[in-house]
Amino acid sequence: MQDSRCASTVKRPQIDRLVFTESDSIQTPKPTNLENFMSEETELPSVMITVYGKPKQKKTSDALAAFPTALFCGVPSAITLVAQNELGFTPTVHPDSPKNLTGLTDLLRALGQSNSAKNYGAVVIDDFSHLCQQSMLEWTEEAPTGRSGKKDRFYPYQQLNQRLLEIAHAARHLGVHLIMNFHERTPGTNADGRFCPGGPDVPSRNQIETLPSWCDINVRAMVDPNYPDPWFPSIYYCDPTDPEWVTGDRTGVCTKKTPGNLREVLRASESNYHLTRLSGLEWQDEVAESVAQDMLKGVAVQEAIQSAVSGRTDNQLHLRWACQDGIARGVLLKQAQQSLFDFTEKEVASSNSPSLPPPPPSS
Repeated sequence: MQDSRCASTVKRPQIDRLVFTESDSIQTPKPTNLENFMSEETELPSVMITVYGKPKQKKTSDALAAFPTALFCGVPSAITLVAQNELGFTPTVHPDSPKNLTGLTDLLRALGQSNSAKNYGAVVIDDFSHLCQQSMLEWTEEAPTGRSGKKDRFYPYQQLNQRLLEIAHAARHLGVHLIMNFHERTPGTNADGRFCPGGPDVPSRNQIETLPSWCDINVRAMVDPNYPDPWFPSIYYCDPTDPEWVTGDRTGVCTKKTPGNLREVLRASESNYHLTRLSGLEWQDEVAESVAQDMLKGVAVQEAIQSAVSGRTDNQLHLRWACQDGIARGVLLKQAQQSLFDFTEKEVASSNSPSLPPPPPSS
């Protein structure tokens, strides 16, 4: 039997390299072998999501797991490394990803105008903070010189504000999910001494809330040792009443301790979002549901995992992926069972066993 860990066995969308016009406008990449194709007539609900957090908080990993057929914009080697080593597949990464906010604006407009974004189901920007920093360097260099002979120091910030608004507007016409990953900027004061909450890391504290104000979900990626995932206890923090951090959620699913799993968050909402699996990995939902249902019955997480993977010879990375979806699903189902009028804050119980489960059986 072929080694199930080989990532090349998983079908993925393919895109042609971009061709630039004489005006250097970005042309839309065209998939040639996309599974789960969405027709141009299909109008499905979509979300704009901002995720921010410290480095290595699984922001990229979760975007890959939640939207495996998405078009990713970022450093190809970094995104592909995470996908292959953590999830066992090779994602579709834009071959000429935008290097600044102007390029990102052009790309989003091109994808929206051509309707080709629907071929991917989602667009993921990873990471947005780097694009902001690079743009500021360029705008500082090209800033006009005033009568004093000095460059206009406000010019870069004016450009930043304009581009962020243009990106938000273009994103609303994509027709698919848009996920924007940022590094984290801690709470502090601006140049005028006014307090600004923590949130996505953008060059100006005054602009921290610009994109989140347009988004449907704004969450902070964190680690919670009490979260019952034995591989990595990632959560999303969301509390709109907390003045220290910019967070919010229009789906009604996210809480202070939401599973760090955007796929299951959207699945738990009432909006019937379109969420795809990679071709050949549709069975992952069966495994996830098995884990979730056992958790609802009170079965310990590790026992639920062992029961779900017993006898399976699938790729271990794909099995872990499915089990992590199941854990998140189980946690969210438990939360959904709590009455809206039960105001006691309940912690998600973790397994008492300090040891990790043995790896799922391989072929």
